Amino acid sequence: MKGGEALHCRCSKCFTGPPKRRVKRRPRLLTLLSLPEDVLLYILECLPAVDILSMRDVHPQLRSLVDNHSSVWARTGFQDVWPSPENLHLFERAAECGNFEACVKLGIAYLYNEGLSMSDDGRAEVNGLKASRFFSLTERLNIGADPFIWLFIRPPWSTSGSCCKAVVFDSLKEECAAAVTPGEGLKKGLRGSIQYCLAKVLSLFEDDDRKNGALKMLEVSASLGCLNSSYLLWETNQKNALLDPGRYLQSMRQLRDYAARGCWDAQISLAKSCGQRNQLGHEQRPTSEPVSQVFQSSQPISKTGIFTKQKGMNDTMRYILIDWLVEVATMKDFSSLCLHMTVGLVDRYLKLRTVPRARLQLVGIACMVICTRFISKEILTIREAVWLTDNTYKYEDLVRMMGEIISALEGKIRIPTVVDYKDVLAHIVPMDRNTLHLCSYISELSLLYTELSVYSPAQLAAGALLLARILHEQALPWPAQLVDNTGFTLERLTPCVLLLHKKCFFDDAPKDYRQVSLTAVKQRFQDDLYDQISKAKVLKPWLLITLLGVGAWLR
Repeated sequence: MKGGEALHCRCSKCFTGPPKRRVKRRPRLLTLLSLPEDVLLYILECLPAVDILSMRDVHPQLRSLVDNHSSVWARTGFQDVWPSPENLHLFERAAECGNFEACVKLGIAYLYNEGLSMSDDGRAEVNGLKASRFFSLTERLNIGADPFIWLFIRPPWSTSGSCCKAVVFDSLKEECAAAVTPGEGLKKGLRGSIQYCLAKVLSLFEDDDRKNGALKMLEVSASLGCLNSSYLLWETNQKNALLDPGRYLQSMRQLRDYAARGCWDAQISLAKSCGQRNQLGHEQRPTSEPVSQVFQSSQPISKTGIFTKQKGMNDTMRYILIDWLVEVATMKDFSSLCLHMTVGLVDRYLKLRTVPRARLQLVGIACMVICTRFISKEILTIREAVWLTDNTYKYEDLVRMMGEIISALEGKIRIPTVVDYKDVLAHIVPMDRNTLHLCSYISELSLLYTELSVYSPAQLAAGALLLARILHEQALPWPAQLVDNTGFTLERLTPCVLLLHKKCFFDDAPKDYRQVSLTAVKQRFQDDLYDQISKAKVLKPWLLITLLGVGAWLR
């Protein structure tokens, strides 16, 4: 070491190198494409159809999912979207992939020439064939509901020129006549459903040839496994079976089988038959069980979800709509069953789809058009329905709303109503004319109030009958025969009866813009047809409480 030079130690204790710089790792960016493929697929399936193509263009991975998974198109939604030349390719692709909503709307669009307009030359023939194709696909996809496409092509048919409904009918008939590969259950079941629809159409004509043709189609349909056709044939043959004890016994066995397999009409017919036998003094326990099962299986259909979905809607607005529908039903002389079905259809749709306030009346009248076609011989035509709204809506508005309702409810039009259970009760106990009218009056008043939906239709029917019998001072308002057949005790029905009494007779009715009380149901039952039952005096609440024996309990 030279003089004056400093000694620098290089050992690890005396010398430290420059500190190492720690490189911060960037956090991993998570994007939509980072999600598992099954999650991505689920997201795509929840998108409206118009957005799927946009997502497809975002990335090759999304393009692959859209192109290679038919479930994306089968489950996509077309809410408030109607077929048009611009979006026809979307509807057709979805329909071919098994999208129920697309099939329904395409069938209706071609049948009514709405949205996919064509020139008049050959329009009925071309549109009819296309409508037939999509209606057939609709029935193929119809799993949980009764076959229903017949209600679109039922008479009346056009008598001037070619008729699109007739073309659809003939095309579906040809499809059924085509050879079916043995052993293919799906095709066999589909053929049975379409044969049923064709038979329903023919049965609504007046001439005997078509009615006989309908019976033959029902026989073919029943042989292919269609439960609805089997029941209709049973109903046709029942009159003859009553004359022969042996045939009657076999007929009842068939009815029990159809009821056990889930046919609602068969269940109601069986309950009526058993109830009538009880009324005539036959042994109680074996025959009351099927009736009790029907009543006990009834579940409340809560309507409170309507106001969760419809943010700008309240009880009064719904009351006004239902009151107007009662006016229409009275004017057109539609049955109580038709009215109850219509209101049920309205409520179920409002729980599923958001409806602007200005279109509530459109929903109501469209539901009535559908229900009259489903259960009535005399229908409410689309043009007449538009006229009943003071032409607030157009023909095409109503056609499109029918498509929205049918597709949203997946074709489930007929569900149990209060009227069904009321009719069964009339077969269990003797009921005079006035009591029956009062029970019907209370049942229709119950349609106006959502608070009553905490009770099942069966409970409401039983409560209406119990209240009617009390108001008419029956010595034994709820006898053991009714307890055995319904499974409802007096104590269980008491809260329902008290709420019915309060809502139907003592709550103030809402008023319209003219400050006139809305009392369409009351006016409907002021007619001589119902013995002016709505004019009868009603017990005060305290007296009803006394008669029910619940005064101490309430205190």
